[in-house]
Amino acid sequence: MPAEFTRDVLPGRVVFGAGALARLGPEIVALGAARVMLVAAGKRADLARVAAAHLEGRVVVTWTEVAQHVPADLAERAAAAALDAGADVVVTIGGGSTIGLGKAIAVQTKLPLVAVPTTYAGSEMTPIYGLTSGREKRTARDANALPQLVVYDPDLLAALPPSVVGPSGLNALAHCAEALWAANRDPVNDAIALDGARRIHEHLRAAHEGEDPGARGQMLLAASMAGTALATAGTSLHHSLCHLLGGMFDAPHAETHAILLPYAIGFLRPAIGQQIERLALSLGVPPERLELELWSLAHSVGTPRGLRGIGLTEEQIEQATSAAVSRRLPSPRALTAGELGAWLAAAWTGQPPASGTAANHRDG
Repeated sequence: MPAEFTRDVLPGRVVFGAGALARLGPEIVALGAARVMLVAAGKRADLARVAAAHLEGRVVVTWTEVAQHVPADLAERAAAAALDAGADVVVTIGGGSTIGLGKAIAVQTKLPLVAVPTTYAGSEMTPIYGLTSGREKRTARDANALPQLVVYDPDLLAALPPSVVGPSGLNALAHCAEALWAANRDPVNDAIALDGARRIHEHLRAAHEGEDPGARGQMLLAASMAGTALATAGTSLHHSLCHLLGGMFDAPHAETHAILLPYAIGFLRPAIGQQIERLALSLGVPPERLELELWSLAHSVGTPRGLRGIGLTEEQIEQATSAAVSRRLPSPRALTAGELGAWLAAAWTGQPPASGTAANHRDG
């Protein structure tokens, strides 16, 4: 008999398939909307043009100013622009930062949100949003942050640079992994998370090489699974640290996820042994080698070697350690400054993570 659990099933519509962007216009009509605020980063003007064409004259304002970690003042200005234009729906096309801004706009304006993701972040499947102010990133859950419609079109990721594919895919893998030991996990969510992790492990390298449209489709499906798992189970230490480093030092979110994941699992191993075994089994690797497998996967798809590779300093790592302990970040294992500082220091150097045995550390 399975253990008892309570599960909130999140609403929303998903349209998935090659060429699915062509369905954007009719889907917007089905929502009852006619005045679109289109959000797309300025560097992706090509995406904005394609989306606008499918929206068939319904765009009343296009917003192109996007920044990672969604600065609060930026969100306020964008929300004001939506209201000033009389928009009745917010359509975002882009990566996690673009979708994150769309979420903040939707929360502040109460307008329905539509997401067309062009990376593997998975955040489009969650009601979680974040705002950064004063070197601190705060996250919250709000029903208005959950898109009413998500359009997944693998063709939109054909030109995604390899330097983005790798960290983005590992970001999704981190969501799948952490969902297995987050506070609100349940058996249904576990199944989704494990299958998502398996797909990413199997297809990320091919997606990174860029020649296999099937791999892109599998990765996009896995990203949707990752977001679904994150939305239901919540987050734990790993994700909280990524937000902390992003808010304090503007560390790039996907790269931070990709770098920290194997070290976080190594630190948490004494408290999550059963979940590690299940995750390793789904990936087809020995449980004692899971950390090294994830570390090797990250480097095979171009992830920077260590937090210093994304510009963080040793002093900043010390500051982050103190902040993490003082803020009592959620963790299945108790946090001490000494232990947390030690594995963050290892993540800073990028050295092979200690796995289940000392021998694995030596031969990594």
